[in-house]
Amino acid sequence: MEQKESRRVQMTKLLLKTALIELMQEKPFRQITIKELCERADLNRTTFYLHYADQTDVLRDIEREIRDKTVDYMKNVGTDISTIGLIEAFLQYIKDNAKLFRTLFLSGEAEGFTQNFMGYALAEIKENLPYYGDELHEKYILTFLMNGSTHILIEWIESGFDLPASEVATLIYKLCDSVRDIAKE
Repeated sequence: MEQKESRRVQMTKLLLKTALIELMQEKPFRQITIKELCERADLNRTTFYLHYADQTDVLRDIEREIRDKTVDYMKNVGTDISTIGLIEAFLQYIKDNAKLFRTLFLSGEAEGFTQNFMGYALAEIKENLPYYGDELHEKYILTFLMNGSTHILIEWIESGFDLPASEVATLIYKLCDSVRDIAKE
């Protein structure tokens, strides 16, 4: 059984994760040293190594936390909401946490984060998506839809959220729905 972390451990990890996100906004991830990370968090290296092996370990912890919070958020949105409403809620969550998602989606440093994150989000939304045909074709179609939706999301973030979440949600839904219609042929 997993033990719950003490408040002190939680605060220490929060300081380190916050420091890493701040440093990633200033320079490439690969150039961030443990020394810089500890200085930014105002912690010593010994404390760092009590909790993490290296910078990548901190980044993976951030990714796990975001994934878990997103899954919880999506579960709490409600089952009576429409598919467009679910997509909109997901987009609004990203917009509400813009600084964090901008850093992780656009930095190119969080290897695999975008794909993993979207994969988890898709798994949560999938039961509300229309069926796309046989299993073999559905795998390819869902891959296409996930990658297309991911790039729409990245464009929306890069553009400073220039459209309301509701419009982007409707666009994604209509594009997905069009693919479903084509797949039926």
